[in-house]
Amino acid sequence: MSGNSETQRKDGLRVLFPTLIYEAWYPDYGAESEQLIGFVRQLREEDKEGQRLSAREYPSGYTSYFTRSNLYSETRLAGLVNFIHQCAGNYAQQHRWDTQNFQPVINAMFANINPRFSFHPEHLHPYSHISGVFYVRSEPGNPAISFKDPRPARWMMPPAADGSKPENTFNARVAPEPGKLLMFPSWLEHGVPQNQTEEERISMSFNFEMRPRQK
Repeated sequence: MSGNSETQRKDGLRVLFPTLIYEAWYPDYGAESEQLIGFVRQLREEDKEGQRLSAREYPSGYTSYFTRSNLYSETRLAGLVNFIHQCAGNYAQQHRWDTQNFQPVINAMFANINPRFSFHPEHLHPYSHISGVFYVRSEPGNPAISFKDPRPARWMMPPAADGSKPENTFNARVAPEPGKLLMFPSWLEHGVPQNQTEEERISMSFNFEMRPRQK
């Protein structure tokens, strides 16, 4: 028996403390893309207070974070919101969270427009467990979302790396794609570099928290 067990042993790496990112594509995006783009642009046009606050807090860009963070209640976004809820459920289950007694509940959803020269500094999302972004519009050359390695000790005396790979990078970038959804832990720092193109990058961000199920 001992001989057999020894032959099954393998040298190699063991993965601990992984950071899990969820990707999905909205199946109805092709049919709804123009409607979604028009919705966000109309929102920006009508949200005068949001424009004013964005000019102060989000230079060169627009976000409805300060004024309309409850877009999940918009009937015009019902199909997309339902899709996001399904993804949040999948994300929680694949994390092996307690989904028998708790469920992901959306507590914020807001729109963002990044024209030329706008950017989003590194930040995280407190008071939630799952955060994410849905790409309403993106064009080639639009900046990718950047995720920062969350382990502070990793930054102490890092050895030279043989190229930048997911296994050794300090900042991992994921390119935007129209109709694509990303979900990640709310504690994971992320940001968006300056948009150097003439094309607007339009997205919707959202947060979920795990709340007890009603008995």
